[in-house]
Amino acid sequence: MVLALKHLALGVPDLKVGADFYTAFGLNMKETGDRIGFRCDDREHDEIVLIETGKNRKFNHIAFATDAEGFAKIQQNLKARDVELLDPPFPDTYDGLWFRDPDGNLVNVHVAPIQARTKEPEPEVNRPGVMNRKNAHGCPPFDMDPRPRRFGHMILFTPNILSQTEFYTEVLGMKLSARIVGDYAAFLRAAGDSDHHVLGFLSSPAPGFHHASFEMSSIDEAEVAAQRVFGKGYKHAWGPGRHGVGSNYFHYFRDPWNGLTEYFFDIDYVTADYDWGVDDFTKKEGMFLWSADGPPPKDFGQNYEADEH
Repeated sequence: MVLALKHLALGVPDLKVGADFYTAFGLNMKETGDRIGFRCDDREHDEIVLIETGKNRKFNHIAFATDAEGFAKIQQNLKARDVELLDPPFPDTYDGLWFRDPDGNLVNVHVAPIQARTKEPEPEVNRPGVMNRKNAHGCPPFDMDPRPRRFGHMILFTPNILSQTEFYTEVLGMKLSARIVGDYAAFLRAAGDSDHHVLGFLSSPAPGFHHASFEMSSIDEAEVAAQRVFGKGYKHAWGPGRHGVGSNYFHYFRDPWNGLTEYFFDIDYVTADYDWGVDDFTKKEGMFLWSADGPPPKDFGQNYEADEH
């Protein structure tokens, strides 16, 4: 029923600080009163929304798109569970259904078309015995300005992986793609054709925001963009490397409030008619096949949002 992830909203103590970070990350900014929206080039909707709170950074809400049939079914499911429908948190935002999940996270589902992904030329890559690129340099231009293509997925902390997974699959119609054993994490995709995951849950004593992830066109783009982020004084967190869950290459950075942002490339993709099943990973295998840093840092799974409240 849920067909796409639309945006993530965060409450932050200083919009200027947030604006500096997300523009350094490569997003376009539009200010609207006490909020700022950020989106990738050519995207038709904001993908990150910052709301000034005057307090520590805190998850505000998540928005999903569906079609008319899916909307009616989700509305029916919410009613069957006696989930209270709420007013939008502020004017000039999405209409549709506003409600809270079992952790108390604010969620929006609305009817909207799914924006097609821009098709880019396939790279000419040489590998043993296959020379696709001849008589031409493979190194990208040294003055390249890499830009994120789209908001791909996000991870939330939760004290109850099972109840959150059940709610989002049974009520919103999402599909479980993978778990990390010991109720450490779960990864959900949209109901139609979808990336391996658009939403994940990571075990923590309290709810909170873990990371938002944006797609790049290549490893070169991700790492040149990383140098831009570092050049603005922001902190490296983990990577580059390759996850087992979702298979994507990754590189993580700390935002100004110790949340995480990620560049990703080459994630698994599951069509609606394919029986993917559910993969169970150990923590080590799910987190990474390889990483320039080795294992994730000790605070990779730390819920700074819970620590500050």
